[in-house]
Amino acid sequence: MDHRLRVQELFLQHHEGLKAYALAIVRDFTTAQDVMQDAFVIISNKADEFKLDSNFMAWASTIVRYRALDAMRRLNRPVLSEETLAILAACEVAKPDWRSEWLAKCLSQLTPNVQRLLRLRYEDSLKPSEIAKSVGWSVNAVSVAMSRARKELRKCIEQLQLHEECS
Repeated sequence: MDHRLRVQELFLQHHEGLKAYALAIVRDFTTAQDVMQDAFVIISNKADEFKLDSNFMAWASTIVRYRALDAMRRLNRPVLSEETLAILAACEVAKPDWRSEWLAKCLSQLTPNVQRLLRLRYEDSLKPSEIAKSVGWSVNAVSVAMSRARKELRKCIEQLQLHEECS
């Protein structure tokens, strides 16, 4: 298999962990997706620099980190300290998959309407007033539904976490 394709395959295998790391830094889904796209292009272009028998996550997370920091600066958002970034790298990249799995499981338990609201808010980055116009609800109804959805997600994830810790 071509070296570049193998590196791209590694990126896809570790995509969730890298995305969790980007999201922890930028704290915005749309920006995290942009960071991941930029990182994929850079990783593809620098594939020849990566040795297949070395630590892909360490190499790729460094690229993701710098892309995320560049995005934060470009958007004039506060940048996390080096110490905080190091902690995030250790935590987010080491065990990211459970969060994505738990979130997906908990999201699937919400009604389709609530899932749509969350997608509009967190994937499309719409404000509650824009969501209200989109779905034909009042801003207050959207805000209440989103608040309830977040509480349900938190409760569901906490239950999964408790179950995991007990097993």
